[in-house]
Amino acid sequence: MDVTKKTLEHIIEINRGRIGLDPADVAEDRRFSTASGADTRLCVYGRMRPDGPDAHALEPLAGTWSECSFPGYLQAGAQCTLDDCPGLAWTLSQAWNDGCLLTSGSLETAWDVLDAKEGGDYARLLTPVRIGGAESIANIYVSRDATEAQLLMLDGMNVHDDVDFKL
Repeated sequence: MDVTKKTLEHIIEINRGRIGLDPADVAEDRRFSTASGADTRLCVYGRMRPDGPDAHALEPLAGTWSECSFPGYLQAGAQCTLDDCPGLAWTLSQAWNDGCLLTSGSLETAWDVLDAKEGGDYARLLTPVRIGGAESIANIYVSRDATEAQLLMLDGMNVHDDVDFKL
């Protein structure tokens, strides 16, 4: 799947609803997630990686793992290790990070359990991912507050002293 500018704009629209900046369109979110295959993909970058301390949360889901990369800003410029991972501010304007992609049909029925495990400080959003030369869409858990600030910057609100990003 090629991730076009139109697709990125749609992802931003869905993510704004998921994080509470706009009313969520649950039916459209489901339609897009199913059509793009995102409902069967989870990108992880920290504790839930294979062999990570929280890998057990994903083990019952089976599926296949692939190395991938995804956009975002790891808070405080820190790097993820298997034991610790800073929050991720989801944004399209930062460099791409290394992660692991789980593809599993079992994810479709596990989102509520995984959302509860991550807790209220985190939000599950859609993100483009790269696997080799191919692009697709996956879910990813991000820091809710830091990502909200990034999404507000897309509206032109300068909530930080850095440069605003526009598609």
